[in-house]
Amino acid sequence: MQQGLQPFVFDEKEMDMGGLSLEPSLAAGQAVNGKGGSRGGGGGGGGRGGGGRRGGPGQHTPRRQNSGEELKPGSDFWDRLLRPGGTGRNITKVGQGTNPRDIASQIAAQARAAVDCPILQCIGPGATNQAIKAVAIARTYLSKSHSSGTTAHPDCIVYPEFVKLDPSQTDDTALSALQLTLCKRVRRTSVDKEGRSLKVSSNTEAKALAGAIASCTREGSRVELTAIGAGSVNQAIKAVAIARQYVEEEAIDLCFRPEFVEIAETSGEGSATSALRIIVLVEQT
Repeated sequence: MQQGLQPFVFDEKEMDMGGLSLEPSLAAGQAVNGKGGSRGGGGGGGGRGGGGRRGGPGQHTPRRQNSGEELKPGSDFWDRLLRPGGTGRNITKVGQGTNPRDIASQIAAQARAAVDCPILQCIGPGATNQAIKAVAIARTYLSKSHSSGTTAHPDCIVYPEFVKLDPSQTDDTALSALQLTLCKRVRRTSVDKEGRSLKVSSNTEAKALAGAIASCTREGSRVELTAIGAGSVNQAIKAVAIARQYVEEEAIDLCFRPEFVEIAETSGEGSATSALRIIVLVEQT
């Protein structure tokens, strides 16, 4: 990231699904501190602008408003990303208090546009859980608009990795985060394929689970991880990030698609619990 550029930090208290602003403060490179900074109007997530039409979740605004009013800097993600050094502003920090639907709207809007999807950074189980839920919701937005619209909308996959927040720190003292790089992919019809389904708990050892994922990958088996709760989701994503390191020298890379599933309660009372399913995908490098 270029010096002086700060990642975009969502303040979910100032967001609503009708008018999501995807830009931090009007001051270039200034991160939103979550305590009431002002933002430009008409953002991409909820979809205002464009002749007064109101878009669905994750719809983005056009590059220029049709009203003839000059587009002020900071008004939408187009302006944020297309300014010089804009790639350094495509990192979004996610906290445990972040509303996942706000992040999902940003992901879906940028996925539909001719820009890269945002890169999510999260520290701790709560933040990781919110980030993964946001991606799952965004995939739902894209799937619904793909099915009902006249144009094809992409799907999103996630590449997890560990990053040091301060490169100048040593390995012993560096504060690390999970970085989720989102990439667009052509939407494909899902095909049920036999493989291994692994349940993940908050007590699951991430390195042991990573070894199991890597072993299944080498055997050509499909792997699905099922997690309930922030701690479980965090361990599952960490395991995929570690497994990527295990298979890196074998010209293999791993990514995943998250989705929501309902799991029936063992009590037999007919109730179901919502869980996250992490479908691990294998790619040749």
